Amino acid sequence: MIFLATLLALGSLASVDAATSSGCGKQPTLSSGIHNINDRQYILKVPDGYDPNKPHHLIFGLHWRGGTMYSVANGEGVQPWYGLDSRSQGSAILVAPNGRNEGWANTNGEDVAFIDSIMQQVEADLCVDQSSRFATGFSWGGGDELFACVLASERVQGRERVERRRD
Repeated sequence: MIFLATLLALGSLASVDAATSSGCGKQPTLSSGIHNINDRQYILKVPDGYDPNKPHHLIFGLHWRGGTMYSVANGEGVQPWYGLDSRSQGSAILVAPNGRNEGWANTNGEDVAFIDSIMQQVEADLCVDQSSRFATGFSWGGGDELFACVLASERVQGRERVERRRD
């Protein structure tokens, strides 16, 4: 988590020449809350005081097996949004997708396609720095297989896996 927090801090110093999404400069129609796409749901958290002319980081928070999008957004057993809402200080748009059957089996690539569809929808409506997309998750939500699939799309620049410390 320190890695992702550091990336966010460094990202705030990013060049204004960064690749920006088509949603930049538009009045958004998406707002914080639950959204539906392709017969699935996700929770979107748009920063307070959102500026449609300022590119934002885009962070996906994936839940663990047995968890849901609410687990990430509400902080069930972890900090809400894995602590990234407060750490980003308004510089990030957060997304908590809901896995099928409380998991991420990625049957026939459906989970990667779902995340890609969310990314397209969010970036068409909100101002995203396309060189500053991240994913994080706990347990199955942080599984290397799902991250490898998401990263293979070359659209996500970084990942961070959250694990419990075992004493």
